[in-house]
Amino acid sequence: MSLDFSIKNQRNVVFAVTFGNLLEWYEIYLYVYWSPVIAKLFFSPETESTNLMSTLLIFAFGLLARPLGGLFFGRLGDRIGRKKAFILSLLMMTIPTITTGLLPTRTQVGALAPVFLTCVRFLQAFPAGGELPGAFCYLYECSEFHKRRYFCSWACFGVLTGLLLSTIECFFLELFLSPESLITWGWRLSFLFGGLLGLCGVFIRSRLHETPLYQEMSKHSTIIKEPILQVLYEHRKPLLKGTLFWVFNSSAVFFITVNVPGYFKEMLGNSYVDSLIISCSLLILIIVSLPFFGFLADRINNKKMLIWSTIGNVFLLLPLSYFVTHSSLRGLGIVITIFALLFTCNTALLSYSTPELFPTRVRYTCVAVCFNVADTIIGGFTPFLVLYFTRLTKYEGAFSWIILFFALLSLLSYIFMKEKHPVNGRKTD
Repeated sequence: MSLDFSIKNQRNVVFAVTFGNLLEWYEIYLYVYWSPVIAKLFFSPETESTNLMSTLLIFAFGLLARPLGGLFFGRLGDRIGRKKAFILSLLMMTIPTITTGLLPTRTQVGALAPVFLTCVRFLQAFPAGGELPGAFCYLYECSEFHKRRYFCSWACFGVLTGLLLSTIECFFLELFLSPESLITWGWRLSFLFGGLLGLCGVFIRSRLHETPLYQEMSKHSTIIKEPILQVLYEHRKPLLKGTLFWVFNSSAVFFITVNVPGYFKEMLGNSYVDSLIISCSLLILIIVSLPFFGFLADRINNKKMLIWSTIGNVFLLLPLSYFVTHSSLRGLGIVITIFALLFTCNTALLSYSTPELFPTRVRYTCVAVCFNVADTIIGGFTPFLVLYFTRLTKYEGAFSWIILFFALLSLLSYIFMKEKHPVNGRKTD
């Protein structure tokens, strides 16, 4: 089957996929950032700390919807096509995002306010489970063999760009609006703007073609028809491998985006601007590095790069915990920069390595299961585990043992990885 591999078409595909992915982490960060405001508006004003915990509990409840959503949209993508499932997941994320910005508060509807909030969070997180796995599969199936690692490395570009965009947006809202305006209507602007981004993404994705690998499979009538449990059982070994691929990456991304800014904030005192600059600089470094590592993997070796980048991160955990416990701002800045670069290598290459584990007919379903199980159970609970073990041991470097455990699990899975496609005509395993 012929496919347009021109530079212009490839850019259009990457743009459509990454722009749609903007909404996922853009919206997640908004909810976490505005959680103190949401707690005041949707819960009883007398118990501030309890309200904040309730708000974050609703967030965690929403995260639990992601594996279910991944299973649903993965199955849908394998049965009706990547493009249709890809557009539907983004549309279903967009509607709850807009709705969040229009929700009535406790003063307006009483005890129904937190109920509405919970329902909307669930409805927003459910389709998000199919968003990034869909990006992995779509880019994998739309690329030439010799550029596939580079092409797939763009999958997380939009997600992290969305996180950067929401960080900067929240800063400017805080800068130009009064506290009263932020509580009254300012926080709503963020979600409404996110909805606008989502609608733009739906329009852009509607212009995409179906992937050539899926079209080829459809011609031979090999579309998946087996029950979902049978599919999961038949592919249980690659599913386990794929999940282990992601456990370190998922724990590291939540650690870098949630815990690390807290360490810098403690060292910088109340300098919010300095903390923002550091967070944005790290994000920009990660975003820019993604396609570079994909480009490199097409010329070197995907498996070796994953192994050595993870080993590098393992060795950095000791100096990282040392500089955190000794409150060394310069030392922490240098080590976390190198850590983030090596972690980015891991992120870029897993976007290719996970879809490669599965045949086309079940790829979307299986990739969604691997990614969401690791991202929700491991990644989502990493900030809590870090906080819990830090308080339990009274040691600020306790995070290193948690990250080390997940890194060793992933490292083991990389060692036994077997790549199907050669690099520059040579076998890679």
